[in-house]
Amino acid sequence: MAGAIVETARPRRRIDWAQPLVYLVGLVIVYVAQTIPVSIYMLRTYLTTIPVSIEEAAMVDGTTSWQRFRAVTLPALKPTLFLVLTLGLIGTWQVFDSIYIMSQGGPAKSTLTPAFLSYQTSFQNGKWGQGAAIAFILFAIIVIFSLVQRFVMRDRTKLARRRRIATWEGK
Repeated sequence: MAGAIVETARPRRRIDWAQPLVYLVGLVIVYVAQTIPVSIYMLRTYLTTIPVSIEEAAMVDGTTSWQRFRAVTLPALKPTLFLVLTLGLIGTWQVFDSIYIMSQGGPAKSTLTPAFLSYQTSFQNGKWGQGAAIAFILFAIIVIFSLVQRFVMRDRTKLARRRRIATWEGK
C-alpha cells in the first residue's frame, strides 16, 4: 500500500525530444565521436617521439610521475596540443554536415553555426552576397582565434631571456 502512495505522489516526467538542448547534446556527441579519435592518434603518435632518455633522467633526479608529466611530457607535447586545439577550434566553427543531416538548424535556430548559416543564406534564400560575407567573417574569426591561441601558447623562455639581457645591458 505504501508503495502505491509513493508511486502516485511522484509525477513522471516525459522527455521532450524536440527541445533545443536535446539537439545540442546530440550534435556534441557526434562531433566528439568524430574528432576524439584523430586527436588521440596525433597525441599518441607524438608521445612515441619523446626520447626515453629524458624520462629516465627525470626519474633519476627523483621526480614523481606528476612532475615528469608536467616538466617533461607536457612541454614536449606543446606543438601537438597547439595543433589539436587549433583544428578542434576550426572544426567547431565549421560544423556543417552533422547539422545539415540531423537538424537543419534545429528548433528555434539553436544548432545554427556560421557555416550552416552561410549555406542557408546563399543556397536556400538566394542571398549570395550575404552568404559570402558570413563565410568571410567566419574565416576572420577563425584566423583571430588561431592567432590568439598561438600567442597564448608561445614559448615564454625566449621572451624571458630577452628581458634578462635587456635589463643586464641597461645597467
